[in-house]
Amino acid sequence: MKALIIDCLATVDGKKLLTRDVIGCGPRTVKGILKNEGIDAKIAPLEYFKVEDIKNYDLLFISGMTVDFKGIKNLVDKINRKRNEDQKIIIGGPIANNLYILEEIEGDISIVGEGEITIRELIKKDFNAENVEGTTYYDYYKEELIINPLRGIIKDMKLITPSTEIEDYPNYFSGRVYVEVVRGCSNFKRALLLCDNKKCNLCENGTTRCPLNINPGCGFCSVPSVFGYARSRDLEDILFEIEDLFKRGVKRVVLSAPDFLDYKRGNMLIRENAEQSEASYHFDETFLKFRGDDILINPKEPHPNYEAIEELLSNLYDLKIKYNASVSLENVKANLFDEKVAKIISKYLPNTPLYIGCETGDEVHSKLLGRPSLPEDVLKAVKIARKYSLRPQVYFIYGLPGQNMETAMNTINFMDKIKNHIDKITVYKFKPLPMSAFENFNPIMDKSSMLIKEKAREINKYVKKKYLSKKVDVIVSERHFKNKKDAVGYMVNGGPMVVVKNGANFIGKTVKVKITKTYEKFVEGIVYSK
Repeated sequence: MKALIIDCLATVDGKKLLTRDVIGCGPRTVKGILKNEGIDAKIAPLEYFKVEDIKNYDLLFISGMTVDFKGIKNLVDKINRKRNEDQKIIIGGPIANNLYILEEIEGDISIVGEGEITIRELIKKDFNAENVEGTTYYDYYKEELIINPLRGIIKDMKLITPSTEIEDYPNYFSGRVYVEVVRGCSNFKRALLLCDNKKCNLCENGTTRCPLNINPGCGFCSVPSVFGYARSRDLEDILFEIEDLFKRGVKRVVLSAPDFLDYKRGNMLIRENAEQSEASYHFDETFLKFRGDDILINPKEPHPNYEAIEELLSNLYDLKIKYNASVSLENVKANLFDEKVAKIISKYLPNTPLYIGCETGDEVHSKLLGRPSLPEDVLKAVKIARKYSLRPQVYFIYGLPGQNMETAMNTINFMDKIKNHIDKITVYKFKPLPMSAFENFNPIMDKSSMLIKEKAREINKYVKKKYLSKKVDVIVSERHFKNKKDAVGYMVNGGPMVVVKNGANFIGKTVKVKITKTYEKFVEGIVYSK
């Protein structure tokens, strides 16, 4: 049996633009499971996929996000015109959190949430999804969609076995390869915008029970509902994966986590609660089926596990020196980011980017969204990051439920407060995600949203001017789409995309580039030979 995993992540309508260097961990995880179970598997990024190739495969796994709906639907329509009745289309990734996705995209099976156990069970049943938890499937005899019960979250993190055969990606030598460190999120607060029980304070520090059955976490996010509370992979597994990627020529690794500062933080909770009796919990609206008082559902306490973080980063420092590669972090919660952890990070990953969610600059709106951190926490965090020569990038979302002109103006004013401490602002349009608290809301697209978007554009132009005349190491990745003499590359230590003028002859090489022009979303430069 042979399987092809088509990576559609962040392709939106079929083509990656500004995230062309991102290589996510989901498709590699699926490939690792399949290969460990004896199935020959290969990954094909959507842009390199040819529909004629499906004749060589029995199973077609398609991985994508909710925003990739259009591209995935077009892809599946093309495959359906070519495939035979024995070939199966299996849809996974965040897009499959919509339990009715197979009514819109004509696949055979969808895998909802974590796939480590579900895929192994499907293999044992020769991909007959009947009674397999964590799946939906189309019953062609009854002509109806069958939705099986959701699956409990995995507790054995050894089941996460990503493939390191990164050569499936043509741009692996220049890509940001994401390696999963933490799965799930510790924010089990609730979006108070949906709560009319003014006397209830159960979710102040996180709770598995909500009398109103509001899904946990920030209202716009589905991570706690889908992946549960934060759990960390073992140190040796992370190091083994990253070293093997480095051996294969990867030059940039990103430690992937909804919050990196949750790494091994639950271990501290276990020690604190070692003598407490066990309790059972159920959260009926999600996959959460777990027990014990040591689950990490409080986004504020305990503090980060400084010792575990230092042990991980010190080992990674040795690897990146050994292989002349780079390691960076993904997300951190502002309320957990303090001077002690900043000092550790800067020691082993100097000058690394940090991604910090703010979403709104209005304190009241922030609380209504269920945020673990307030704007004041974000301001404090970016100042600490700058003090230790780290490079914070801050996320905002426009069009959120509860947004109005007042919250928008407070967000715009807050952006001005942080602009001299940050490397970038990233703004997203609110999109209702399946299994999030706000899944039934529509984005607010009025003048207030346009003002937020325009302010972010203005600040990013301002911030990028700091790169003018700087000389940076750039991995040259591919030819420019329009001018074939130019090339596109990526800074080794992270930063905006670089257009390298007359750089087409340097593809595959790391060169010193002098930045000569800056734009909102990228910079431009020339190869510096001195």
